[in-house]
Amino acid sequence: MEIKYYLAVEIKPNNYFPINLSDLNISNNFNITKLAELDGFTSRFTKDEIIDSIKSANLLEVSSDMPLVVIYNEKGAMRKIKSLTKDNSFDMWQHLQTNFNDKNFKSKVYNFLANKIDEYTLLNIKNAETPKEYIYAINEMPYNIERKLYFYLYEK
Repeated sequence: MEIKYYLAVEIKPNNYFPINLSDLNISNNFNITKLAELDGFTSRFTKDEIIDSIKSANLLEVSSDMPLVVIYNEKGAMRKIKSLTKDNSFDMWQHLQTNFNDKNFKSKVYNFLANKIDEYTLLNIKNAETPKEYIYAINEMPYNIERKLYFYLYEK
């Protein structure tokens, strides 16, 4: 069964208001529930632009200090992850390529991914001899793992 993801405003800790994207004037009536597509949509806008669109749709009283998150249901529990917006101007692929020769950096990436991906992909990342091979191996991971790596590197 496919997990559905929704953009939401965290009103209070662990209290979320899901946003129907088709209600927003910036969405062109999109209603998507796949994480990669949702990230593709939200990354075109800043958090403030999305919040302003929620305000103009009159969906709820929202302020710019409220977190914008992505929620999903997993094993009967509501989970949240960070939303990816235009405010996140980090180019993970360039960062990976630039730091390819830094053994400490590659070790951190490897250790971060060690329990998240299959052994075959992990070995391809570890044994990559060129930046191109390295990028290709990381790009072969499932999107949600790439996304976790993005935020891990972004926050470092």
